[in-house]
Amino acid sequence: MTVWKNQRGDVPVGCLLGFVVLVLIAIFAMSAIPAQLKLGDFEKRVAELADRSNRREYTNERIKREILDKAKDLDFDLPEKNVEVERNDKRVKIYVHFDQVVRLPGYVWVRPQEIRLERPVF
Repeated sequence: MTVWKNQRGDVPVGCLLGFVVLVLIAIFAMSAIPAQLKLGDFEKRVAELADRSNRREYTNERIKREILDKAKDLDFDLPEKNVEVERNDKRVKIYVHFDQVVRLPGYVWVRPQEIRLERPVF
């Protein structure tokens, strides 16, 4: 008489390992995806400020202050010395560099970020 394997409580090892890997990927994604979305929002704001730099009221100090305000809203640890805004008659250059911290269960992942933008001033 044939005995079924699942009657003895056997679990396929491949299925169990696959489930563990799936859970680990889900835990990683729940921490990494919001961090990546915040970074994209920050980069979008920096690009908007670079595009608006041709307006008279957008001085270098105002652009720098708004970049720091956005970083503070998104909980980025961005020192003021890591934001550089240079402008001449034809171009504006914005350089921002900082370390983004992603907290995973049992591990802290530090991702260095660097944003360089150069736009023409009309």
